[in-house]
This record gives sequence, C-alpha cells and structure tokens, in this order.
Amino acid sequence: PTIVSRCELIHLRPLSLEKVNQGLQNLWDIPPDQAHLLAHLSNGRPGYALRLYQNPEILEQRETVINDHQFLLTASRVERFNYAENLVKDKAMLFQSLGIWLTLWRDVMLRVSGSSVPMINLDRQADIAQISNQVDLLTAQEMLKILEKTQTRLNHYTNTRLTAEVLMLNLPQLE
Repeated sequence: PTIVSRCELIHLRPLSLEKVNQGLQNLWDIPPDQAHLLAHLSNGRPGYALRLYQNPEILEQRETVINDHQFLLTASRVERFNYAENLVKDKAMLFQSLGIWLTLWRDVMLRVSGSSVPMINLDRQADIAQISNQVDLLTAQEMLKILEKTQTRLNHYTNTRLTAEVLMLNLPQLE
C-alpha cells in the first residue's frame, strides 16, 4: 500500500496509425498491406499490433466473432438465445466478443455520421456499409451504449447469462 500510494498513473496516448504502420514494416518486415490493417486494428497500439501479427489465431477468432455478430443481426430470438447460452460458457470469450463488437459499431457510427475518422475494421468495410445502410446514427450510438453497459454489468458480477440474453434482445433486427 505504501508503494502504491506513491505511484502515479500515466496515461499513454496511442501512436498515429502511420507510425505504427511504418514501425511494423521497418522493424518487423511485415508486408505493407498487412501492416496497414494491423495498425488500424490495434488503433495505434504497437504492442497489440505486433501481438496480432505474431498470433494469427487472434485474428481468426476476431473473424469468427464478427461473422457471428453478422449472423445475430438477422437471427431469430431463439437463435440469439442459443448463441448467448453458448457464449456465457466462456466469459473471457464473451468479453473479447464485446470488445470486437464495440469496434464494429464504432465504425458503423462513424460511417453513418459521415465522419472522416479512420475506421478500425478496414477488412470488414462491406459489412459495416451493410449495417450502416439499415441503421441511423441514433441506433449506432445506442448500440455502443448498450455494449458498454453490458461490459460494465459483467464487471460488476451480474448474472452473466441474463446479461447476455438482454444484449441479444437489444441487438437491432436487420434484413
């Protein structure tokens, strides 16, 4: 406690996407296209970008999570509840899914609003465009709030299954 009381929390800002991109190419010999994608996916965090490069299974899991989310947006309530039932069996995967879905909805919100801020999920632009064509800015903002609220609830030891089911009910139903 004595040492902790003397510590100071320092918030580090992410690097620019261009610096991360250049660093990945120059220091790690990552091909330009892949470095560009990793810089965006890491949102300016070079350590995370490198971890994504060194562990391709993380990118495969991300791909699966986004594909599942695309399915859920058109799924019936029964399918959504079945998905929630399976998802709560692995709480770490649930948290990972929520984080990935947050980035996806952030990109949807940016696209709907017409913002020039760079997207994170560059490789999923078609999916983001599809969702953006079916929701308005208010819906995108609401989804971000719902996902953040779900994360908060799970961090405060609420009933995991109930929280996941409520999330499934709150997902918009798309065509």
